[in-house]
Amino acid sequence: MARLSVTDLSVTYRTGDGDLTAVDRVTFDIQDNEIFGIVGESGCGKSTLGDSFLQLLDENGSISGGSIVYDGMDLAAMTDRELADEVRGNKISMIFQDPNASLDPVYTVGQQLVETITKHLDMNKKAARERAIELLDDVGIPDPEDRIDNYPHSFSGGQLQRIVIAIALSCEPGLLIADEPTTGLDVSIQAQILDLLEELAESHETSIVMITHDLGVVAEICDRVGVMYAGNMVEIAPIQQLFDAPRHPYTQALLDSIPERHGMKEDLTVIPGHPPDLRQPPTGCRYNPRCDQVCGMECETGDVPPTYDVEGTDVMCYLYDEGVNEAYEGPTNIVAEPGGDD
Repeated sequence: MARLSVTDLSVTYRTGDGDLTAVDRVTFDIQDNEIFGIVGESGCGKSTLGDSFLQLLDENGSISGGSIVYDGMDLAAMTDRELADEVRGNKISMIFQDPNASLDPVYTVGQQLVETITKHLDMNKKAARERAIELLDDVGIPDPEDRIDNYPHSFSGGQLQRIVIAIALSCEPGLLIADEPTTGLDVSIQAQILDLLEELAESHETSIVMITHDLGVVAEICDRVGVMYAGNMVEIAPIQQLFDAPRHPYTQALLDSIPERHGMKEDLTVIPGHPPDLRQPPTGCRYNPRCDQVCGMECETGDVPPTYDVEGTDVMCYLYDEGVNEAYEGPTNIVAEPGGDD
């Protein structure tokens, strides 16, 4: 049984120039003890997707369709009060991109940890403080008995992110949403944070949603990955399968843009154009204006493609619809084996 099931989820923002659907009919599952990555360019909808699990959307945003089922509860149908009382913190926690924005500078880290623990667990302040010290030790803060009474400004960026992780794990959530948790950290600290998350996920039996634009982070820590483009989840695959045999043209282009993938001396592959304006998205596949493998009129004039199961990969692309390809008589740039050489 899946830890979390997302079905036909849509999230819409109201703007002065019309509605913008940032997440459009997205469906996927997250399994027990799984680390699931969500990747894509800036503006593709990945952070909005993560925020929607706890309905932490901006005031002009709302879930406009679909369901998010966790532990028998449809999170999309719950009120803010119900989410605060029953879900946020104790069942699902979140690590935000900027730890400085997540911690209150006028309270010690211990006060912030204790407040979270006592709010969600049946613990007095003494017991909560002891647990807070244990958590700081678990995430690698030196001398936690002394540092627990320090204010956030006395910690480094990497240590602050560890403290935020400790707060997120303090109530033993079943699901942890990590939104760009290593952005702004140097490479060595980034690796330590990823190792820490992997270790804690296993020891706490917690599933993780890792939201990132960095394919290196995905390769390091994730079991499966979903690729988002213009609000759609265009490909979902086990991590090794995604890198060895990417199916969607957008995924292929993303991987080909990594310098290390084909040698640092080769010219970088650049995806032409820009992601579409989601207030007026293109018809057909939303990637079609930038795609070099357009295979039929449906790509440009039809509906958003359905999802096809291609050898264990879920891919939203008409390349894998035999009827579309057989009926099309125009020019095509279809590659013989999607994914190309590795």
